[in-house]
Amino acid sequence: MSGEVKLLKISPTTGTAITLGDSGDTFTVPSGATLAVASGATLANSGTATGFAGGFIKYTVVPATDTTFDLQSTTTKLIIEVQASGGTAGSGHSSGYNGGSGGGGAYARKLLTGITGSSDKLNITIGSVAGAAGSGTTTSVAQAGTASFTTITCAGGSGGATAGGSSQGDGGAGGAVPTTGDFNVGGGNGATGGVGVGNVAGGSWMSRDNQRITGAAGIGMVPIGYGGGGNAAYAGAHAGGAGGSAVVIVWEFA
Repeated sequence: MSGEVKLLKISPTTGTAITLGDSGDTFTVPSGATLAVASGATLANSGTATGFAGGFIKYTVVPATDTTFDLQSTTTKLIIEVQASGGTAGSGHSSGYNGGSGGGGAYARKLLTGITGSSDKLNITIGSVAGAAGSGTTTSVAQAGTASFTTITCAGGSGGATAGGSSQGDGGAGGAVPTTGDFNVGGGNGATGGVGVGNVAGGSWMSRDNQRITGAAGIGMVPIGYGGGGNAAYAGAHAGGAGGSAVVIVWEFA
C-alpha cells in the first residue's frame, strides 16, 4: 500500500516517544528539503552516522619515539604539533662563576589533509635531552604509510656552556625557526651565566617560568612544560638543570 500523508504535527498517543518504521526501513529527505533541529533540541545518535561533514575525533600526546604511530580508521585530516627538547644548562664553578642557561627547542604546527587513517601511519622521532651543557636533539614527524608530506622537523636548543675558573658560561642558542610547519617558532636563547634572575633560560612555545629556578644547594632545575632550556646552577660547582623534554601532539579529524 502506498500513499501520501499530510500532517502539521505528529504526537505520541501516550508517553513522549515515537518510533518511525521498522528495522531495515529507510527514510529519505528529498533534495531541496530541510530537516531543521530547533535551538535547544538534541539530535541523539546511538547508531552510525554517515555522509556528514567530518569533525574532531581525538588527540594523542606522544612523549616517546613511535615509528609506526597508528591513526583512527576514519581520520582524513591531522593537525600535528612538534616541540623539540631544550638544551641543558652548563655547570657552575667552585670559584663562584655560573654556567650558561640552555636554549629552548623549536616548535612547528602543521595541517595535513588527504589522510587515509586506515592505511596511513606516522613515523615520530622524539629528540632526547642531553647531559650537562649538552644540546637537545631533533624531533620530527615523517610519513610511514601511503600519505605523502614533507617531514616536519624541529631543532633542539643548544646547551649552555660550563663556567670556567675566571669566567661565566655562555648561554645556549635556541633551536632555529623551522621551515616545515604552517606555524613555526624558534626557541629562545639562554643567557650567559650571571647573578640573580637575569640568568634566564631560553623559552619555548610549550614552556613557561624560564627565570632562574634553583633547587637544593643551587642546583639548576628542569623548566616547566616542554622544550624549555635548562636553568643554570647558582653559586658554586653545581650541575645545571636539564632541558625540557620534547613532545609531539597529534590531533585527528574525520
